[in-house]
Amino acid sequence: MFLHPEDHYRGVLLEEVNPQTEWLDLGCGWQLLRDWLPNGKADQTSLSKRPRRLVGIDGVVDDVARNPYIHNKVVGNLYRLPFATGSFSLVTAQMVVEHIENPLNLLGEVTRVLQPGGKFIFLTPNYLNYQVFAASLLPDKLKKRIVHYLEFREESDVFKAYYRMNSRSSIQRLADRAGFSVGRIEMLSSFEFRRIPPLHWIEKGIDVFLKKQSLSKFRADILAVLIKSR
Repeated sequence: MFLHPEDHYRGVLLEEVNPQTEWLDLGCGWQLLRDWLPNGKADQTSLSKRPRRLVGIDGVVDDVARNPYIHNKVVGNLYRLPFATGSFSLVTAQMVVEHIENPLNLLGEVTRVLQPGGKFIFLTPNYLNYQVFAASLLPDKLKKRIVHYLEFREESDVFKAYYRMNSRSSIQRLADRAGFSVGRIEMLSSFEFRRIPPLHWIEKGIDVFLKKQSLSKFRADILAVLIKSR
């Protein structure tokens, strides 16, 4: 059975979050998970009720304001997190890391606010995937229209991407420099053209080859779990 990368991310959160969790969601936007996931709204409600504290930070005021799941809503800069050292046991980012121009600065802030042994869990596109690489070459205006058609996202919800920490090797390298150990890095398949049958058949055919472990570094998305090691 095929699981969308967003579904893998949900599964990790459902396993990780417990009543002792002090959770910070970076670039929280207006939801914890995608509403279109099966049981997505119910699982967001469940996740919202589980942790001791759930803080969301984003630079878009309106998105933070309408997020019904966050306990404490903060508008701020991800490079200068307005939280005390060791404030959280879990930091997450769902399709945010690709928009970070200086990921080492971000990781420095994440490791600062994490408690020893705390985890940074994020889902992000893989720059080495053929679709992601091709999308990176498109003008922003055209890219926003395509995303709106394929993912039903408003064009205002599509932001500039830098892809500075968007491969297995770059995540491992930057994590080491920032004082993280790598708990896991999963390379995940995704199908973006389900609404366009001819293109969907092509991407399914390509995915057959990407299922080979030797080609896994070219799959569509990355789910990473980094652990603060010092």
